[in-house]
Amino acid sequence: MFHPSYTSMSRNWKGSAKHSTRTLWPVKYYFIDFGLSRRYDPKDGPPREHPIRGGEKSVPEFQPGVWKGELLDPFPTDIYYLGNLIYKDIMKEYSGIEFLVPLVRDMVRADPSKRPTIQEAVRRFAELVEPLGSKKLRSRLIPRREDPEDALLRLS
Repeated sequence: MFHPSYTSMSRNWKGSAKHSTRTLWPVKYYFIDFGLSRRYDPKDGPPREHPIRGGEKSVPEFQPGVWKGELLDPFPTDIYYLGNLIYKDIMKEYSGIEFLVPLVRDMVRADPSKRPTIQEAVRRFAELVEPLGSKKLRSRLIPRREDPEDALLRLS
């Protein structure tokens, strides 16, 4: 483990940090908004509450005239937020990840009941990634705005 401020040092400062490749120790990513997060007890059944409106204002069910003040299941909205983040921050910015289109399209459906659950999204993601070769999975993301000449220089 390395120190978060000095990545060349071990966490306890007793020597150099040991680094490894992401293929030896795969990275795990967690998407969470600590400022707006809530915890639900499964024993209480499916949660219902007033919408938690984050910074993303494009959520279809929160548009004027759509939401009538009723309590909603917050999880389909989370799926929308995650799908929209993947679309806007990854798919629009980088090429070569078009295999995600069917999943992301479903995650941002206008009807919340038509969006996949997180379990379905994880399963479908695994199914989409499974046929991809290691060369594809280990290759860098290519910015859509990258100058083709710069890309050629990277190859030389």
